[in-house]
Amino acid sequence: MDQQTNTPSPNPYSVVHDAPKPGSIKVFGILNVVFGAIGLICGGFGFLTLVVMQSSSEMGDAIQSAMSAQYSEGYMTFIMFAAVIGLLLNIFLLTCGIGLLKERNWGRTWSLGYAVLGIIHAVVGAIGAVIFAQAGPAAMGAGFGAIIGTAIGVIYPICILIFLTRPNVVEALKE
Repeated sequence: MDQQTNTPSPNPYSVVHDAPKPGSIKVFGILNVVFGAIGLICGGFGFLTLVVMQSSSEMGDAIQSAMSAQYSEGYMTFIMFAAVIGLLLNIFLLTCGIGLLKERNWGRTWSLGYAVLGIIHAVVGAIGAVIFAQAGPAAMGAGFGAIIGTAIGVIYPICILIFLTRPNVVEALKE
């Protein structure tokens, strides 16, 4: 008699199929790289401009007199510190984007960290602009600008927090 081995056929309903990765991973990877690069370029030139203006005695005096009329002492130091932090955040954002494009979970978690730090940076910048503004029209303009700037500045970090914490994104990037 022939002996047959009965190998069970796989159940097509229990086979795990590779689901396509959510498009938000690639979209946010690209946006992180683009926004990080733009931030580095613009922030770098802005920081360089601040340094050159401070080092030039003629230009520095004109800027100091204009700044002292609208803002209290220490504002330029605050701006320089915020610019350095902004440059570091842009390097971090660029790195996060590369991680997302490589479909690494660290790219997602670091992006979430960037989002939290970006929101804190925007809020602290707004508070600093209001605190250092002198009384009068400059203070009102600084307050209004701080509110609008913060509202616009937190849109992208909030989108990161919303889209990169979705269960399908978390599952797709599990290592």
